[in-house]
Amino acid sequence: MTAGSDRDDLRHPVRRTTLTAEHLADPPRTDRPGTRWWWQLPTPVAELIEELRAIAAAGFGEVEIAFSPGFWADDAQREALAAVLSEAARLDVGVAMTLGAAWPLQTPNTTTGTEHAGQELQYGATWVEGAGTRLTTPVPAPFDDPDRERGGRLVAVVAARVLERGTPPRVVPSSHPWGEPTAIVEPERSTLVDATSLTVLTGAVRGEGTSAVVSWLPGKGTWALTAFWSRDSKQGVTSFLDADAARAALAWLDEHQIGAAADALHAEDSTATELFEDSLELNADCLFWSPTMLERFIDRHGYDPTPYLPLLIAHGQCRFWVPEAPPRPDFAPATADGTATDLGLRVRADYERLLTDLYTTDHLALIQDWAVGHGMRHKAQAAYGQNLEPVRSFRELVRCGGRAEVESLNSGDRMPMSTANPTWRFSTDWQRCCVAGAHQGGAVRVSTELGAQMDACYNASLSGYRQMLDKEWALGVTKPVVHGFAAQAPDAPWPTQGRFGTIVSESWNHRHFPQWDLWPALTRYWARGTAVLETGTPRTDVAVYRDGFLTTAARGSAADDATAPDALLDAEPLERAGYGVQVLDPVGLAEAGALGQDPTGATVLFPDGPAYRALVVASESLTADAARALADAAEAGLAVVVVGTPPDRDTGWGGRERSAQVADDVARALAAVRTRQVPGWDEVPGALTDLGVRPRAGWRGPALLSQVRDSDEGRYTLVYNPSASEVVDLVLDVEGEGAAAVVDLDAGALRPVAARAAEGHTLMDLALAPLGLAVVRVGEPVPSAGAEPQAPVRVAGALVGTGARVEALAPDGQDLGLIWGDLVVTTEEETGARTLTVSDQGPADWREITGLTDVSGTGRYRARVTGVDGAPVPAELLAGARLCLGRVGGVATVSVGGSLLATVLRSDDVVEVGSALAAEVAAGREPVIEVEVRTTLRNATLAADVYMTGPWAVEYPSAPHGLLGPVRLLV
Repeated sequence: MTAGSDRDDLRHPVRRTTLTAEHLADPPRTDRPGTRWWWQLPTPVAELIEELRAIAAAGFGEVEIAFSPGFWADDAQREALAAVLSEAARLDVGVAMTLGAAWPLQTPNTTTGTEHAGQELQYGATWVEGAGTRLTTPVPAPFDDPDRERGGRLVAVVAARVLERGTPPRVVPSSHPWGEPTAIVEPERSTLVDATSLTVLTGAVRGEGTSAVVSWLPGKGTWALTAFWSRDSKQGVTSFLDADAARAALAWLDEHQIGAAADALHAEDSTATELFEDSLELNADCLFWSPTMLERFIDRHGYDPTPYLPLLIAHGQCRFWVPEAPPRPDFAPATADGTATDLGLRVRADYERLLTDLYTTDHLALIQDWAVGHGMRHKAQAAYGQNLEPVRSFRELVRCGGRAEVESLNSGDRMPMSTANPTWRFSTDWQRCCVAGAHQGGAVRVSTELGAQMDACYNASLSGYRQMLDKEWALGVTKPVVHGFAAQAPDAPWPTQGRFGTIVSESWNHRHFPQWDLWPALTRYWARGTAVLETGTPRTDVAVYRDGFLTTAARGSAADDATAPDALLDAEPLERAGYGVQVLDPVGLAEAGALGQDPTGATVLFPDGPAYRALVVASESLTADAARALADAAEAGLAVVVVGTPPDRDTGWGGRERSAQVADDVARALAAVRTRQVPGWDEVPGALTDLGVRPRAGWRGPALLSQVRDSDEGRYTLVYNPSASEVVDLVLDVEGEGAAAVVDLDAGALRPVAARAAEGHTLMDLALAPLGLAVVRVGEPVPSAGAEPQAPVRVAGALVGTGARVEALAPDGQDLGLIWGDLVVTTEEETGARTLTVSDQGPADWREITGLTDVSGTGRYRARVTGVDGAPVPAELLAGARLCLGRVGGVATVSVGGSLLATVLRSDDVVEVGSALAAEVAAGREPVIEVEVRTTLRNATLAADVYMTGPWAVEYPSAPHGLLGPVRLLV
């Protein structure tokens, strides 16, 4: 099969086992990047067709139509969709589309007031003093809706004896700029209740509505009488826990979004790809709920949760964003003598496990089944910032043929890329979780909604996009979907009809963004990287057990990013030892088929996928199923490292005490021959070495990130330096012997490199610049490679091969003279383009050049090449000349004699200009280098005052524009 092709078996992940030289040089449409295409307001079909052709010409292989309420579910939208599908088939461009015009999924037949609206469970409480006599007590209304204006259905009434009265939750004004006007704040102190006194009184309720009462006999002391009401959530979105709700929404989309365009979807030449579900962003004021929640809970966990409903209440756990620390519950359980217990924590774990159950079966899988009926797949940003288990969500999504996607904004990736960004480590762990689930489920494709940034509008440069995806590639993400391209209505404002105004970047178009014409250099690079990472089987050395739900870094503003989660696991010691790391959830550890053997007979987890050679456990508790699976795996020979105190209790409740069984199983695991216990994470690599677990592609020293793919022709290894300031060199130790080659993603070619064999491994020298990336292959020789390579091979940001060292990354040699001529600038501004000329202008920030202070656009520089004292340079001396541009405020291209030599997307790129310059001299022409710089729109849009006021009242700084340098021409 061809990875990513549209008409393969849509119910299973797509895999490709080999990558040909032809495929690498010119990847097909299915490997090329996509772009979000915002349809905001009614737009003429002719305009949409023109935009589609421009997107295709820029090298994008897919558009992802993002509907908006202003251009959706009417005849004009359906006509436009059919026309675009037809033209896309002619152009060989894939077409995806969103599920509806907003997120979460919402349609008129599944909104507030319908039977399919998302539900939440809220409670009210009455405090009663018991005196041993029967009481008749009004059923308490929800504490945040005492007059029951929001309606609701009574689910249960539960009483509990109070041991210590806490403080109530508070309804306060919300600080969320786009959310509800109020939020519920957790209590400062939980109310302690006697867990043995929890009593269900639902059957004793008489009457309905505001007249409902309950007749009961409380014992002595203070009692909390709690009533639980199911009601529509304020969002008015489709329930994600109810299969009937999903079916109703999809039926509405069938009729109103797709309609007559279905014929184009099902056409034999259709290039339709995916039906996409964007960010979940689900909110409940208390608990997510569904009409069948109690029954499904009993089926899943074997006990009735009704008596324990008070213990489930923890405000904020069912909101977007999930808080970093678990919220304090309203009620905490204790024994009769007042000793606190962990029963509430464990019952809440069972509840959250069920949420993921229902989300995967009654939402993700169901939508995928519907999408297959349209010849497409369901793609989702699964578990997005919610109290849903991400590894499992992605694993189940791809197993039924769906596609996985992450989002750079929600992940925490920020431009410019740097490990100093407060969300960098979190973003690394989040992407590991998502990719791990996809790989465990058998998929290789993990796309990313790339580039959205808060407070960065009109300042997204192609070089920044490249930086961001390089990092995400190193975590296993494969294909970018750029955020995004904005369809332009006839009266669209300059420079673009932005989907989010100027709050969130970026809404490109092909008319006004100076860098638009340079996209092909980046889209080709991306397509080749996608082709490599989607070839073969992903392999990862170590799985880290994690039982928890993600907090989210998708906050965007600097203040929120500064308080985002630090990390989800301590993986840096493993990164320094060269191990590939992913995350494994308890359900995945315990599932049938997780334990197996690799081709050598060694015991691994997920043998047909990541084939984890070791499992690291650093947890206070395990689920009972996971504990048994851990013991079985350890006894079967899997390498296990337990960090710190071994877990000794059950994570969940299950209606009975199972902690003794968990402790027994952990003891079995600890007694196994290939288990080690260490005090901290720093000792994990040593324990793995002691157990004989070596990385498939490793090193020692720097904290790098890597990906490994095993294909028919050999092992591909991607290595990435995440530091924005440190250069590193290392010996890359790749398991297996064979010919070594570096994959040049810019040129689309394999280049042999010198390496040495050692005891079944291949060793090669590798030097990485800051944020540098290299892809190598060990396996079959490169066809027609010629003589054995002698010198290291340079690719952008790296040197590979024997003798590659950091100092060689910085080119040296004799500087030749450059005499700068006129700088000619074509402006991009609201009133139309102007041509500005600055005499004898070399490298400098435009903001410091008279006449260019507020200008954005395209600048064309010319530099004559001279020798000492301005003397002509002999052709033979020029033949080896290399050009280093230094910093660029934008993206630069380099030409000689009218021929384009390179598009420079990294400041450390070295452009080989010698042959072209020598040819000019040989032809009797003066050697001249032309550098064209295309800026972002930042400075011009600031000067035109087209920024809208954002929710954070930030000050938008101007950006460096132009050729900044220093520029060096070396021979």
